[in-house]
Amino acid sequence: MTEVGLERAVEGVTALRGVFITLMPDCLLFDAWMRPGSEWVPEDVASYFGDLVRANREGLRALRSWSAEMQVTIESADSLVVLRELQADFVASFVFDRETPLGMVRLAVKRMLGRIVTALPQIIAEQRPRAIRLVEFLQRYAPDPHAAMLRVSLQTGILLEVLERPESIDERDLEPIEESVKDILGLEALAY
Repeated sequence: MTEVGLERAVEGVTALRGVFITLMPDCLLFDAWMRPGSEWVPEDVASYFGDLVRANREGLRALRSWSAEMQVTIESADSLVVLRELQADFVASFVFDRETPLGMVRLAVKRMLGRIVTALPQIIAEQRPRAIRLVEFLQRYAPDPHAAMLRVSLQTGILLEVLERPESIDERDLEPIEESVKDILGLEALAY
């Protein structure tokens, strides 16, 4: 999708402040449109919104309430945010002015989604090695990533130097690393 295509998709929605298309599962920015004068960093916004959708999906799964038609709405002091999974590969995030009526937001999102979905390519995301995703997950969610890596090293007996180069981690070492990460983060399961 080109920025011109995204501009066309958001045309006429005056209360809209920004749209971010996140490529999943790595939470990378695919495309963005922001109202002129915005000072947001699109890559950061897309990454956090992607993480938020992933966390919401896992929360719903824990409640045994997961749905493929999931939509997250966030109301803050100055923004109304709607996050929507488009396919397994994309998340669309819409940021509106806070005073916009929720019904108008839902109508605008539905109309924009129709335009955006038809312009998105069918992407088969390259699956990065499990070890790399696991270490990145720990570094993203641990309060102190360096201390967490040291703890994994101590708990598993795998040298810190090896953990810092996850592409070199042997497949048979992944299970103990995953158990250590779950222990450190206090999780029963990991979504990475």
